[in-house]
Amino acid sequence: MPDSGVVGLLLELRKADVRVWTSSGRLHCRAASGEVDAALRERLDRNADLVVAYLEDMDAVESSTHYVTMRDGVRIAIDVFRPKRDGEVVGTPLPALWCHDRYHRSDIVDGIPRTKLDTRPWLREVLKQGYVIAAADSRGSGASTGSRNQEFSPEETRDAYEITEWLAAQDWCSGTVGMFGESYLGITQFLAAGMAPPSLKAVFPQVALFDLYSFLYPGGVLRHDFIRNWGTKVRALDTRLEAAPVGDDDHAVREAVAGHQDNADVFARALFLPFRDSCGPGDEGLPYERQSPSSAVEAVRDSPVAVYQLAGWHDIWVRDAFLWHANLNGPRKLIVGDWSHDGREGADLAGEHLRWFDYWLKGIDTGVMDEPPIRYYRRFAPPGEQWRTADQWPPPEVRAERMYFGAGDAEPQASVNDGSLTADAPSRLGGVDEFVVDYTASSGDATRWTNGYGGPFGYRPLTTNDAGALTYTTLPLEQAMEVTGHPIARIWVTSTYPDGDFFVYLQDVDPDGESHYVTEGVLRASHRALGTAPYENLGLPYFPSTEDGCRELPEEPVALTVDLHPICHVFNPGHRLRVTVTGCDRDNAQTPVHHPSPVVQIHRRGPYASHVDLPVFPTGQE
Repeated sequence: MPDSGVVGLLLELRKADVRVWTSSGRLHCRAASGEVDAALRERLDRNADLVVAYLEDMDAVESSTHYVTMRDGVRIAIDVFRPKRDGEVVGTPLPALWCHDRYHRSDIVDGIPRTKLDTRPWLREVLKQGYVIAAADSRGSGASTGSRNQEFSPEETRDAYEITEWLAAQDWCSGTVGMFGESYLGITQFLAAGMAPPSLKAVFPQVALFDLYSFLYPGGVLRHDFIRNWGTKVRALDTRLEAAPVGDDDHAVREAVAGHQDNADVFARALFLPFRDSCGPGDEGLPYERQSPSSAVEAVRDSPVAVYQLAGWHDIWVRDAFLWHANLNGPRKLIVGDWSHDGREGADLAGEHLRWFDYWLKGIDTGVMDEPPIRYYRRFAPPGEQWRTADQWPPPEVRAERMYFGAGDAEPQASVNDGSLTADAPSRLGGVDEFVVDYTASSGDATRWTNGYGGPFGYRPLTTNDAGALTYTTLPLEQAMEVTGHPIARIWVTSTYPDGDFFVYLQDVDPDGESHYVTEGVLRASHRALGTAPYENLGLPYFPSTEDGCRELPEEPVALTVDLHPICHVFNPGHRLRVTVTGCDRDNAQTPVHHPSPVVQIHRRGPYASHVDLPVFPTGQE
């Protein structure tokens, strides 16, 4: 599989007017000036094998671009890649795999098209094994015409049906179709499956959203940084002349981009919709009921389309992956690795896609359906024991272990209170811990949330953040403890202000005292009312978050139930578990700032015993 970095080198060579080609497996180059820059020559020589492999792969593909007209006249731009054998396009009809792309099916970079085969090199291996690969610009984006009044629109989903059937009808297609792609491109697969196009047999969505409101406003708290940055990104993609044209029709791209100027401002729209029952300007009906992928869950459940999901423990939508899995009835699989939204380190994407699509589109028994449906990674497990399979989620071996918030040292060291976390329930008298909300508190600027819009990922130790928070920490563990599933905290609170945001973190404190992020949850106190989810919710708390259902904090303690994102994490001997509570995550969520800062109390006594229920996989049970 060629290294995608080769494309950058070839682009530099093109800018330097250096021609590169292969002959009999050898690499040749010639500069228009007669002499190749020494630094470029050295890089080319160092990467010669990769460049040869890349160019030979390019010679093994026939590329074409098309406009396909939808029912309402919107023209969808589509790239099609067909494999060659011995210089000739494969004449036998093959299954087609395609993606419905929000972020451009291909771009022009320094005058050269940069396609899906360049940005996702693993697709070349899939293509070699006898598949047609296609990529389509969604309506109102890239080189496609039309405009977008919302994301995940019914019009866009109907397009997916028509594109699927257009592909199936081509003489180079066997009539069976699958879909691939991540993030937005994963969501569109679920929505397409809900339409049940006759030719769509299987999909492979990676890191895909389930409940839109619960993501934009988890617990009622706006993911301001994400939606602002993502909105800026897609606005730029929609309105700049970067998308590759269909053929040589640059004029059509300019016309399409001119039409995209009317696309909705997704950030402004999110600000108008702070409750599940909010309506924005011009809305007919409730946007979250129409727009959230979860609204299509019944249609997807009834669809015959087979689903293989990929997710990561530090993805923004890892909870969503388990919810999708729990709400489907048909053939389904789920793999969860130690990945973020953009990370796939160690994943055999070509291999897994081929096992899945060979089975469903070619009728080859690859064994993929003989395995347990869930495969997940155990973070910090011993080498060779990192991966485990399960038939259901959470695994039936998991048991909830309740850990109570307790008193700390008389002179706190690690935090405001330096409290304890113990299996012993507090006395009736117990106690109360309090802190002044610190509006500089943050889990960092390289989190799962920043990575969700293409930003950096890499949590720094949270020890400094803990210093201004309330923390509850166990004694050093004598033996390993594995947390697998959905931790749920129940904290009893009062405050000098009638509302507040409560961020709850589960952390791993190493023997040196550094505190490391494991997972988190958040709830705005006024959104604390619980309700019944309109879908299978794995027994997790569901917050209706309707405008008239929100309530201020009373003077007496009230319970806030906060579910943390699912995780599989092994806390090794000598490490400690920590639960940290803050009132702000400055870099990743929007919390109103009040003056003076509220004083918040967390109660840990008798009927107000704050605690966390940890899903523990018993030691020694595999």
